[in-house]
Amino acid sequence: MKKKLLTVTVMILLIMTEVYAGDKAEFVNMGFSPDGSYFLFGQYGFAAEKTQCYADIYLVDVRNNKFVPASVFSGEYTATLEPGQSPDGALFSLLETAIPARKKYNIDYLKKGRPLYIRISDTDESMDVLDFRDFETGSRFSMKLIQDAVKNEDGQAVESSFFIEMTFTGSGGVNVPFVIGHPDFKRKGIEEYRIERVLTDPSNKSIIIIVAKIDNDLNVRYMVETVRIR
Repeated sequence: MKKKLLTVTVMILLIMTEVYAGDKAEFVNMGFSPDGSYFLFGQYGFAAEKTQCYADIYLVDVRNNKFVPASVFSGEYTATLEPGQSPDGALFSLLETAIPARKKYNIDYLKKGRPLYIRISDTDESMDVLDFRDFETGSRFSMKLIQDAVKNEDGQAVESSFFIEMTFTGSGGVNVPFVIGHPDFKRKGIEEYRIERVLTDPSNKSIIIIVAKIDNDLNVRYMVETVRIR
């Protein structure tokens, strides 16, 4: 009996460690507008040091690669999570605030587009150069993530920036170059950027690049860079 109790205790501790170790947000694709011009996404997680669940929701103007005015929502909620529970309730709570913006721009939760690239594992080394194909349209994409960080004497990032060089090759074989992002925008305390996923909208006109930003404490949050290719 004592052996069984010890085993159960160890399993519970392992589960709790998995739940509370680090602060890695979960990315949520919340859909496109009918023509792919607008994209809604969110993230949520649990900050153990604050005993708070958090969530963020962003509405993006794809063509201009900017947030829609007054359409960035954030919330923090004091909560205690039991082993195996998810902090996704923070996102559901925040969603009620974002519903008017979602309706105004006709975001359809079911129009999530198609994935073109997915980073397989968090343990994989960062890949700053990607080359992949959209087999449905016959298009090809080449992407190079260029990042720059200013670090202090301890090797921690003071501020950093990035941008993405992308070449889109359509089915006709014509190469079209794009520079995506804001290389002059400095983010404080961000150590590294990683391309996590790339997806296209149902009309194949918009490209969404999901980028993870990792800070000096190894917390992970998400942002997107967007471009219209057609």
